[in-house]
Amino acid sequence: MMKGVTLLANKGAKQLSATVDPLLFEGVLEPAALEKYVLSTEHKSFFMLPNAIAALCEKANKAKSSDSMEEQTAVIGEVRDAAISVSIADDQMSAELTIESPWAGKVPSYEGVLALVNQQGVVRGISKKRIISLINEAEQGSSGSEFKDVIAKGLVPRNGKDSYLKPLVPNALERILQPQDAGDNKVDMRNLGDILCVPAKTPVARRQNPGNGRDGFTVTGAPLSPDPGQWKDIKLGVNTIISPNDENLIIASVTGQPKFENDVMNVDDTFQTKGVNVGTGNINYDGAVLVNGDVTESMQIIAKGDVTINGFVESAVIRAGGDIIITEGAMGKMNEEDCQLIAKGSVFVQHGQGLNIVAGKSLNVRRQLAYSRVRCNGKVVIGDIDKPNGNLFASEIHCSSTLIAGTVGAVSGSSLTIDFSEGINLLNNRYDALLSALKQLRENNFDHEVKLRELHSQHIPNAMFNQLEKIDSAFESEKHLLNWLENIEDDMRKARDDYEKNAKVIANKELFHGVSVKMNKRNWRSEKEYKKSVIELKDGRWQYTPLV
Repeated sequence: MMKGVTLLANKGAKQLSATVDPLLFEGVLEPAALEKYVLSTEHKSFFMLPNAIAALCEKANKAKSSDSMEEQTAVIGEVRDAAISVSIADDQMSAELTIESPWAGKVPSYEGVLALVNQQGVVRGISKKRIISLINEAEQGSSGSEFKDVIAKGLVPRNGKDSYLKPLVPNALERILQPQDAGDNKVDMRNLGDILCVPAKTPVARRQNPGNGRDGFTVTGAPLSPDPGQWKDIKLGVNTIISPNDENLIIASVTGQPKFENDVMNVDDTFQTKGVNVGTGNINYDGAVLVNGDVTESMQIIAKGDVTINGFVESAVIRAGGDIIITEGAMGKMNEEDCQLIAKGSVFVQHGQGLNIVAGKSLNVRRQLAYSRVRCNGKVVIGDIDKPNGNLFASEIHCSSTLIAGTVGAVSGSSLTIDFSEGINLLNNRYDALLSALKQLRENNFDHEVKLRELHSQHIPNAMFNQLEKIDSAFESEKHLLNWLENIEDDMRKARDDYEKNAKVIANKELFHGVSVKMNKRNWRSEKEYKKSVIELKDGRWQYTPLV
């Protein structure tokens, strides 16, 4: 309490008055001391008027020095409701609301704020949740505190998609992986469907119309129109033509096996046989191969397209420029590598034992894989694609992405090695080579920039201007190359991070002892049986995590 000072709040007039009795206060009344006193009272939420406080102190001091008994009164504070302002971005795609906490006043309701926002021209993309949150913050904040947030966002128009090719027939591998309808809303997991070969003139793909896109808007309500998609030329694949009756329809020009890849539909000229054995001889075909039967011991199939075997493979060599699909099983003599499945694409086999598999993309073994060697550049799935519950044991796996199975390893503790080293080593070698090139290019670019500055600072004869312009142009090209390589460096760094993130082993049922997981010098080995779990890298080390 300050002697000789009385405070009175007039709620009707929204003012705070101070009355000073010159006979009661001690010494000289300082404005800072008076303001400090007011802020220590229940009236601290009023907005202080420094000029009025200074004037009141001056009058009170004069009255005291002249021995006047007259009390001095003045309005030194006032009520101020919350101050609200709206800022619209230059592109009108967002609006920011600022609310300053009131001085003994009120914060308007949501409806009041919305009305003000609308008056400022913001009418679309408004977030009620954000406005209410700002109102609550302003009500709870100390007087004069500012709270701001983006409370409206425009919608960027989405341009229409260009025309694109849509396949009308499935790839063989897609059909194999899709369980067939068994009626009564059930699927038969053992029915792999017919291997699809289309006759000549069969429609295999259609060019879809370009899209119109989606309209957008600004926060002020102005419409934004998208760019419609463009018609793109059809890229015809092998053995396909455009229908003479429909410029958007692609038809097969020969009887063969359709395959849609990289937005191009090919129809591989297909060699069909009821089996491959000593009687038929080996097959070396410049297209796809379809075997409706078994491939017997010591036989070979080499094809530039897909190889589809609707039967069993025993100790044979299969090489494909596309996918390898074996609807039954494959078996070789253990430790002899006499059953080889080598594909630039993916490999699918129902079950396998004693196999040597090389897959350029992914590997899917429907039931069980044992006593085999695998090199796979993609994901390894043992079991159904949707719910892998197959068995994997006693094998050596080199893969570059996630391995998923039901049971990993065996009760006997037979050795199973899963190695992710090859893929990361390839990425590291490429990254190191890129860093070396970047370092040299940065040094060269810096030296060139210094020398160019020296040249430009000197007097250049008119006859040399053309030469200097060529040098400037070469320097700019070098800078663009440097920027491009730096972007590539970012992409490769992300690729390495993604590789380590995807390098993991998932056991949906159980994981037995004897399983080794490695990536170069980082090793993990199971010493006991685990229930369903995942082995993955965390902070650079292999860790076991139970699956819930």
